[in-house]
Amino acid sequence: MKKLHNLRIGLSVLACCGPVVFSVTANAAEEKSGEIRAPENSAEITLGDGKIRVQVGEPFVISKSTGHHWFPTLKQISPQHLFVGIWASADAAMSEQGVHSVGVWSQDGGRTWGEPVSFRGKHAGGHSWIRRKDDTCVWLSYFTRRIDETTATCNVGHSQDGRTYSWSVGKVTFPQAVNEWKDGNAHMVFARSILETSDGSLLASMYGRFAGDKRYRSILVRSTDGGVNWEYFSTMAYDPNADGEGLCEPCVVQLAGGDLFCIMRVSSGKPMHSVHSSDGGKAWSAPVKLAPYTASVFPDLVLTSNGVLACSFGRPGCHLMFSVDGKGKHWTERATIFQGPSTSYTAIREVAPGQLLYVHDVVPAGWSKLMPGQFNEIRGVFVTVLEQDDCGS
Repeated sequence: MKKLHNLRIGLSVLACCGPVVFSVTANAAEEKSGEIRAPENSAEITLGDGKIRVQVGEPFVISKSTGHHWFPTLKQISPQHLFVGIWASADAAMSEQGVHSVGVWSQDGGRTWGEPVSFRGKHAGGHSWIRRKDDTCVWLSYFTRRIDETTATCNVGHSQDGRTYSWSVGKVTFPQAVNEWKDGNAHMVFARSILETSDGSLLASMYGRFAGDKRYRSILVRSTDGGVNWEYFSTMAYDPNADGEGLCEPCVVQLAGGDLFCIMRVSSGKPMHSVHSSDGGKAWSAPVKLAPYTASVFPDLVLTSNGVLACSFGRPGCHLMFSVDGKGKHWTERATIFQGPSTSYTAIREVAPGQLLYVHDVVPAGWSKLMPGQFNEIRGVFVTVLEQDDCGS
């Protein structure tokens, strides 16, 4: 979503380029930009010097509205039971009473979708959600609300089926003062990821500013009571001299060997950064700036069943890239899934072995009011990994 200091990206930035299609062979200019283009009507892409080949399906509409209908996340209750969370509020700081999110469910791996269900106010979640090992689900609000300088509350939803939620008020405790943001909210928000550790505790990613911070920092918080109460666990990344807003919108995944990998935004239009942890998230490597073509916002990660790490991201455009060795140290070129008016907030999940569902929004008027006859849409597209060559470390 728009950054906490009301950053706005105009539609002219999002729609300045024409349609982008995929190519099997990149020319010199494409290799330099890191983007793969192709003859029209081609939906097969070869990436990473032939190490990976993917097929992109036809896009389809999951849900649409004449109101706010954007910033989607994709949640997986089971391989075939999916849940798209949609932000149905303005992209701005707001009171608890103004929060509105929408859920849309599929029980056939994303091929058909039901009618949207609304969640409002204190009974609404944000981007952060997990299905735990015991099959129960936890859904957290995006915002936190200050109790005092080092403590804030959050919405916590618990569910047995991933559809109906009982809501309570949780608490987040920080090691130092967190500035007040707006409308009573704290300047620290839940980002996207919740991980369950071997002892049953939960780790959730957040970003924001402690008192005195010059840029955003990305942190982990830990819960030992099923997601109701959270305490600061570690700082994944902070750089007071980082570009733009600073290290924010973190997405965290556990790799095959048990290490944690996190990829983050620093600013709209700028390359993302990444960090690793080999001790369960207590300590993190220094941030690494990725290639210029990795711009720029709200990345999502999936470690696929064949060991490939997939990353969706965008702005401008909506893109997909792969770390063939599954470690996040080396990435293929990006494949552009959509190059039109969008917030470029994307999400991916593996719905069958080697098959990803990629979700993004389409906002014809950008952050402005829709014209008559226009709709804001949430779209999906299936991306299938067809083959992969062996890749060394």
